[in-house]
Amino acid sequence: MCGRFALNQISDSILELLGFGLPESFQERFNIAPSENSWVALQEKDRKPVLQELYWGLIPFWAKEKSIGMSAINARTESVAEKPMFREAYQRRRCLVPASGFYEWRKNGKGKIPYYFSPKNEEEPLVFAGLWENWNNGNETLRSFTIITTAANDFMKPIHDRMPLILKPEFWQKWLAPATALSELEKILERPVDNGFLQNWEVDSYVNDISHEGSFCAEPVNLF
Repeated sequence: MCGRFALNQISDSILELLGFGLPESFQERFNIAPSENSWVALQEKDRKPVLQELYWGLIPFWAKEKSIGMSAINARTESVAEKPMFREAYQRRRCLVPASGFYEWRKNGKGKIPYYFSPKNEEEPLVFAGLWENWNNGNETLRSFTIITTAANDFMKPIHDRMPLILKPEFWQKWLAPATALSELEKILERPVDNGFLQNWEVDSYVNDISHEGSFCAEPVNLF
């Protein structure tokens, strides 16, 4: 799964795709958790792509309660096309979720050790495949998103059996475009990132608390 990530800079390549600069309201984040907002790129039918802050935890348009989003922070590649929670968004409302890195926890006896994952080449952008939704419940209107996950590659497996579906730039426009054929989307779902793309290191348990913020969350543990 992907249950925590960082976004301290939006890649220039994402901003170039959208055709504008970094939003004035952008703030560095190092410990984004479900039910919080983060920036995503989305494209509505017959409109240009935009960058917006959305709620993390997808709330289907038909949901009666906002709380359903907490059970939909991730969507699995294996079932995203058929599962009622995600099916319509997968067909019409896909988004790019920029990140600087993400966290995962390795089981260690009765506890868990947190690790931070980021691109090995710091010049390469980290972008997750996502879905977004509009939800309206009378007095409240909300846009929300989920991050798609896939089976872990060999690099990730020692830590966890799932990982975010990371999209290379050549797939961004197809993923965003509402009119992209489902057959093309299926090909993208089958293309997890290669084993050499990511690096990782152990971080302090400070990151476990979602109220904690700042760059210390992502700094390597001093083993010496």
